[in-house]
Amino acid sequence: MKKRFMSCLLATAMVITSLTACGGGKSTTTDTTAAAGGDAKETTAGEAVGDTKVESGDRKKVVFWYSHTGDEATCFENAIKAYNESQDKYFVEGLSVSDKQKIIVSISGNEAPDVIEVSNQDVLSYATNGLVESISDLAAADNYDLPGVFSNQSLEANTLDGTVYGAPLASMIIQMFYNKDILEEIGYTEPPKTMEELYEMAIKATEVDDKGTITRLGYPLFPLASARQELIYAFGGKWWSDDGLTLTPDDPAILDSLKMNIDFRSQYGIEKVQEFVATANTNRYTENDMFFAGKQLFRFDGTWMAAMMKNFNSDVNYGVALIPGTEAHPEIAGTSRYETNSLSIPVVANEKEGAWDFVKYFTNSEATKELLIGMANLPTQLALYDDPDILAQPNFDMFIEALKTENGIQYAKIEDLAKYTSLIEEYLDYAYNGMQTPEEAMKGLADQAKMLQ
Repeated sequence: MKKRFMSCLLATAMVITSLTACGGGKSTTTDTTAAAGGDAKETTAGEAVGDTKVESGDRKKVVFWYSHTGDEATCFENAIKAYNESQDKYFVEGLSVSDKQKIIVSISGNEAPDVIEVSNQDVLSYATNGLVESISDLAAADNYDLPGVFSNQSLEANTLDGTVYGAPLASMIIQMFYNKDILEEIGYTEPPKTMEELYEMAIKATEVDDKGTITRLGYPLFPLASARQELIYAFGGKWWSDDGLTLTPDDPAILDSLKMNIDFRSQYGIEKVQEFVATANTNRYTENDMFFAGKQLFRFDGTWMAAMMKNFNSDVNYGVALIPGTEAHPEIAGTSRYETNSLSIPVVANEKEGAWDFVKYFTNSEATKELLIGMANLPTQLALYDDPDILAQPNFDMFIEALKTENGIQYAKIEDLAKYTSLIEEYLDYAYNGMQTPEEAMKGLADQAKMLQ
C-alpha cells in the first residue's frame, strides 16, 4: 500500500503545477544554484549567504527544506538567520530542495527534514497519505489562534476533512493588468467594471494588418492558464463545487464565458487568434512578451509582473484593477484561483517541538514581512493586509483588495485532479478551434468527468 501511495504522489508531483511565481520570476523546478549561472547543487542557509551560518552549540537542530533558489533562497536564508538569532533553544539549518520526488521519498521514509515549504496542493496530497502532522492539533495544544493570524481562505487552502495541515506563508492570486495608453486611445479613462464592458473595449483595441494578422490583442485570451481559469471565474463559472469534491463542467456560467470568448475569436478568425496566442505563449515573460511590448490591452496575471517588466526595461504605462464580474454579478469582481506556499511538519520529523516553534515564527513575525517583501509575495497574515510597508509594494494595494473579498477559488480536492485539468484543456481546445460548439464540448467533458475519482 505504501508503494502505491508513493507512486501516486510521484505522478502527481510530475503533472500538477501551481502558481509559485515570486520576485523577478517563477520558482524553479530544479535543485538550487548557489549563484546565477552556477552549478546546480543543494545549499544550506549558511553556505548560500556567506557569513550567516552560526554554530548551533547545544541547541536542538531543526532541518528545514524550502523550494526556492537564487535570490529567493537568500530571502529564506535571511529569515532563518533571524529565527536563529531570536532564541537560543533551537538552531534551524536550511536547505534548498526543489525536487518534489526527493521530498516525497524523504517524508515517506525515515530521513525526513523537520519542516518543509511546499504548495498547498502538495500539503493536501501529503495529508491524504498521512505524511504530515495536523497543524490544527499543534495549534490547539499551544493555544495558538490560527483564524486570528491567517485569512480564512489561506487556512481552507491547507485544510483536509476539517483539519489544517499546512501553515500558510504566502498567497498567490491573479488580477487584471491593463495598458493605460491603449485604453485612452480608444476613448476610455477607467478600466472596465464588468466583462461586458471589457469585451466592448477589447473589440475597439484589437488591431489587424492588411493580411488579417492580429498585431494587438484586446481580449485576455493569454496567458492560457488564465483563459482556462480566471476568464471562466469572471462569469461566475466554476469547474468544481465550493467544497472541491464535486465536478461541475455543466455549470451554465461556463458556457456564458465560452460564448463571449468564441464570439471574439470568430470576429478575427480562429486561426489568426491562435497564431497570436501561440506567439504570445512562446514569448511569455521575455523581452518580447506581448504585454511588455504594448501589444496586449488586458492581461490576467500575478504580482510578479511588475518586477519582470522592470527587468526587461518595459516602458508600458499600465495599471492594475480587479478582474471584473458581469453586469448580473458585479459582486464577484476580483475572483481568481487562490494558492499558498505553506510550511508543514512531516510525521516522521525528529524534532517536532522545535519544528512547530519555527513554523510559528516563520509564518508570523517581522521576518515574515521582510521575506514577503523580498520575494514580492502576497501575505496570508491578516495583520499584514493593512501594513504600510506591504501596501507600498508595486500593485499590492489592488491585489490585497482582491484578497479581502475572499473570492479565491481553491483547487478541487479529488484524486484525479491532474486528469480533470487535462480534460478541461482538451475540451476547451475543441471549442476554441471550432471543432465543437461550447455546448457539445462541455457535454463531452461532463461525460468524461463521470469516470474520475
